[in-house]
Amino acid sequence: MLLVADIGNTNITVGVFDGEILVNTWNLSSDKNKTEDEYGIFLKNIIDIANLNLKSSVIASVVLPLTEKFKIAVEKYLKIPVLVISHKTKNGIVLDVENPREVGCDRIANASAAYNLYKTPAVVVDFGTATNFDVITADGKFTGGIISPGIKMSSEAFSHFTNLLPKLKIEDINSVVGKNTVENMLSGIIIGHAAMIDGLIQRIEEELGQSVSTISTGGYSSMINSHLKRPFDHINPFLTLEGLRIIHELNK
Repeated sequence: MLLVADIGNTNITVGVFDGEILVNTWNLSSDKNKTEDEYGIFLKNIIDIANLNLKSSVIASVVLPLTEKFKIAVEKYLKIPVLVISHKTKNGIVLDVENPREVGCDRIANASAAYNLYKTPAVVVDFGTATNFDVITADGKFTGGIISPGIKMSSEAFSHFTNLLPKLKIEDINSVVGKNTVENMLSGIIIGHAAMIDGLIQRIEEELGQSVSTISTGGYSSMINSHLKRPFDHINPFLTLEGLRIIHELNK
């Protein structure tokens, strides 16, 4: 069995694959103050409780202070080899950008999964701390994309930069025109995000001169999808983990 870990700025998603089947997932907060022992004890406990027989692991991290801690935790407590992916890792795609070193490991995993699973020109929309758009060609080139403020980041900006607007709990909204302050804010965040996605996908296709498949991943996929003029072709909440599995297979 394979342990996969996607270490993001807000959350860490951990999963276990048995072959190509994702059998377990867990989520925990990205906490730079935790030690490798704290992460290691957590990992050992969940693996022991689930009675899983791990053979190896692969990590994608965009939080440098946590990368080495998590690697040590896995090696020390689970006693399995760890592959930490980077732009140099064999990934099954071509990073056709000015500086491949700048491409986040999560975006590499998403692009690899999109190409290997769907085999079509695609745009991956990943709802994380930021909302990323990753553009992949039919022949497996990651040609760049777009990074915009994420839904949670945008909502927290209201209370951070204003005196009167309240802290916002993210929830769905049915009307574009809000009847109170909270509804106004939710419309701006949720429906505004959907309108941005519709507009950017259209502009990407115009720039590429061809249509693309749209693939969504991340926690807000279903909520945003219900407000799109053009719904996503695929919603894959664990696309990044699938990409890590594929990259691990390529590096055996």
